[in-house]
Amino acid sequence: PSRRTNYMKRLNLNFLVISFVFFAVVVRIMAAYFFSDTRLDNEWGKLVYNLEHAGILGINVAIDDLNAIHKFASPGDVVLPSIFMPPLYAYFIYSIKLLFGNLFDVIKAIIFVQIIFSLISIYLFFKISRKFENFNYSFLLTTVFSFFPIYIYSSSQISSIILQISLFLFFFYFLIELLNKKKLIYLIFFSIFSGLLILIRGEFILFYFITIIYFFAYYKKNLRYFFLSILVSLIVISPYLKRNHMFFDKIVLTKSFGYNLLKGNNPDFKVEGSTKYMKDYFENKKFQIKTNNEYEVKLDDHYKNEAFKIIQENPKAYFVLYLKKVFSFFFFDINSTYPGYYDILHIIPKIIVSILSFCGAFMALRKKGFFQFLSIFYFSNVFLFSIFFILPRYSLILLPIQLLLSIHLIKIIFKKTGQLVR
Repeated sequence: PSRRTNYMKRLNLNFLVISFVFFAVVVRIMAAYFFSDTRLDNEWGKLVYNLEHAGILGINVAIDDLNAIHKFASPGDVVLPSIFMPPLYAYFIYSIKLLFGNLFDVIKAIIFVQIIFSLISIYLFFKISRKFENFNYSFLLTTVFSFFPIYIYSSSQISSIILQISLFLFFFYFLIELLNKKKLIYLIFFSIFSGLLILIRGEFILFYFITIIYFFAYYKKNLRYFFLSILVSLIVISPYLKRNHMFFDKIVLTKSFGYNLLKGNNPDFKVEGSTKYMKDYFENKKFQIKTNNEYEVKLDDHYKNEAFKIIQENPKAYFVLYLKKVFSFFFFDINSTYPGYYDILHIIPKIIVSILSFCGAFMALRKKGFFQFLSIFYFSNVFLFSIFFILPRYSLILLPIQLLLSIHLIKIIFKKTGQLVR
């Protein structure tokens, strides 16, 4: 009887897993059918097209000696190297075009690969949650993560967010394995994925240093791992640093601080930033910048100077705007203009998870350990990004952390009320 019972349990578990994966795939295919991007345009389209046809990863094409515009390069055009966008997602798209461009529609191929990455992320999240929770809690968390509406929707969009989440979960998975098993191989993988995250989001370098300082200098006090991790991560990003030094004569990853600061801090006073203000500002100023390799560097300096000037003229108003952005990141944007933002399928789950994770983060700060680190990571993301502007997809990268902090709070509540179920 016990053998038969174990067999039935395994059979039920296998059926549950297969059903879960089936529905996860189906809802993403449906999202791709109804909501998928149909063209590779905007910055990603220009970057990839110009890389393919001119051999330069660049958005701007020189018109004359003092002017350049965003465009798809034509034969004979001078493409200026870009330092504005992190490069990894552009190379991701370019690689898919090289591998599948002659066999399949490129957009469909990109969406298909992103769906695969989202499934890998779901598996990784389950593995991570199992490090801290029993099967029932882990399965519940993974179900919420997998079927969170904006996560499903993002799989169908030409956006780096799905790749970011996958790399992010690999980063956390190998960090946890390293802390538990203390094997060098896990440090190497953790550092490799740290480097890849820096190449897909330049500001991740700050969060990477927060991570290694917390664990290798504060928590575990292992300076050998600290410096070895930096070395491996540096090796990963070094080809791009070398490229930028060759083009711009400086060691830098990206140069978009001024643009992002001005987009999020201008007289339109929008939490999500104002592309209209940026367009008007660019057209009205008619910058006379030499169209050489440093074009984007000089342009970003103009944006930075203008942003500082605007903020200094009315610091109180922009501090209030900063607080609004913090609230929007923690909870929700009360004045969002994004289509579908207030759809009940998006806004209700977002508010519930936001409130639970916010409270859970404060509770976790009190005790040294992994959940304290998650809280520090969570708060530092919110406070940094709020300096610039807040888009709906920004909170998606923190969804795995929010879910872990949410269940952490729920368990504390159950424990205090004597209802904890193990």
